[in-house]
Amino acid sequence: MNEYQFTAEVARQTRVPNAVEFFRDAAGTLRERAYGNIVVHANWMPLASDDDIVRIDLRVTGDCAAADIPAYVELFFHDAFLLFNVALPGSFGGAITATGGEFRVNDLSFDAAPFACGAPSMPLPEVVAWYRPETNQIAATPMQTVLFHLLHIGRGDHDDWMQRARLNECLKALGIDESIDEIAVIHPMHDESLDARLDDSATGIVDRAMVRVLTAVQAAARAS
Repeated sequence: MNEYQFTAEVARQTRVPNAVEFFRDAAGTLRERAYGNIVVHANWMPLASDDDIVRIDLRVTGDCAAADIPAYVELFFHDAFLLFNVALPGSFGGAITATGGEFRVNDLSFDAAPFACGAPSMPLPEVVAWYRPETNQIAATPMQTVLFHLLHIGRGDHDDWMQRARLNECLKALGIDESIDEIAVIHPMHDESLDARLDDSATGIVDRAMVRVLTAVQAAARAS
């Protein structure tokens, strides 16, 4: 069995006030994830601090082509982003740069802001037990469709229209008979001092759609 060491520098972005307490309690919950015979181990304890930039040490064990190892590191961070933000929406995001000797890991950027929508929290261990490690890159179930869309939203590779489209696809996959297509078109300044109607416009509707999606995902996790 081979073993590889990585260090990730996380310029963290937290959008909820109780994230430090959350990570203090949760740091031991997500210590490892096994993708077949590849296991990724991580020390999340640095997140239980107020530091803006933290270092996460990772260890990857198992047998596969050495060139494929960085993909498991990247997959692990995608999983962690989902797990943390389903358990405590808005708790984890930021820019992640990982290094590991001769291995090159793609830089990652996750945006916690769309998840800080006021959705309730739930225990991280329940989410971890429900969302089992997989290497699927094509969604095979309605729930995978939802989770993949949430990851795209979290990666920030979208504009306002695309975020609406992805949330609509999430609602459809979950069987929720709602749509956010009626959202008004907003000026790119998005300045409430110029137009007080912004308080009740697109942002609020998008947040409510995200709340519906996240609470439905949480309900599925609780029912598992």
